[in-house]
Amino acid sequence: MSATAMIRAKKISSYGLALCAMVVILIPLFVLATVSLQDPAAGPNPLRLPDSFHWSNYSDAIEKGRLLLYFRNSMTVLVLTTSITLLASVLAGYALRHGKPWKGDLIFTFFLMGLILPGFAGTIQSFLLLRELSLLNTHIGLSIVQTSGGMALPIFLYLQFFKTLPLEIEEAAVIDGCSPIKLFWKIVFPLTLPVTSTCVIIIALNSWNDFFSPLVYLPSPDMRTLPTGLMAFRMQYSTQWQQLFAAAVLIAAPFTLLYVFIQRYIIKGLVGGAVKG
Repeated sequence: MSATAMIRAKKISSYGLALCAMVVILIPLFVLATVSLQDPAAGPNPLRLPDSFHWSNYSDAIEKGRLLLYFRNSMTVLVLTTSITLLASVLAGYALRHGKPWKGDLIFTFFLMGLILPGFAGTIQSFLLLRELSLLNTHIGLSIVQTSGGMALPIFLYLQFFKTLPLEIEEAAVIDGCSPIKLFWKIVFPLTLPVTSTCVIIIALNSWNDFFSPLVYLPSPDMRTLPTGLMAFRMQYSTQWQQLFAAAVLIAAPFTLLYVFIQRYIIKGLVGGAVKG
């Protein structure tokens, strides 16, 4: 086989694999969309296209499922969790970059343990601590729990990025009379935009889709977030599948669109921290 034929065969196989992967990803989304538009009076059938489009499933999901209230609760937790985790992670990564090597490596090892340990390992201790601090059944309490369990990966990404950042940039700013606080916020932090974009998506996505933590730490129905609010469609003897799938489409839509528009920043942030790390 000639070199040209081999290159062409590799391209065809690559496109074939990409097409298979796309089909595997799109099938669940297709099922989600078709069931959400089927007749609520009939049983759900994921293999059948809807005879007519029942858009009322979406309005019923919003009104009967209290999605607007749960959306507001989820956004509150998301903003708090993302802000706190991002601030703590970038400061920790910068401090580890400039700390003493052996101390920095030791502390960084403790942070990496957060990637290994399961998130529910400290549930009982966190529950008792939040209750003692009167933060149980509050959004700020849930945000603190999500922050403590979601800092490991952002710190890892920030630290790898700071290791690739030339120290000459900071030294030149110091020589020009820049204070440490101004050096970090005016010069260093703006350079972390690709990594920060990646961290924002990872943190926000984990907070948005988290089901276990809101279920444990937010027992009040009025404090529920969107994932736990989906339980409202599940009755004692039946489930409103069409409305449940419509609500799932509405919950997944914001981050799907956001990911499509900023995916290049996410890839750039992951690659930027892995070049010299």
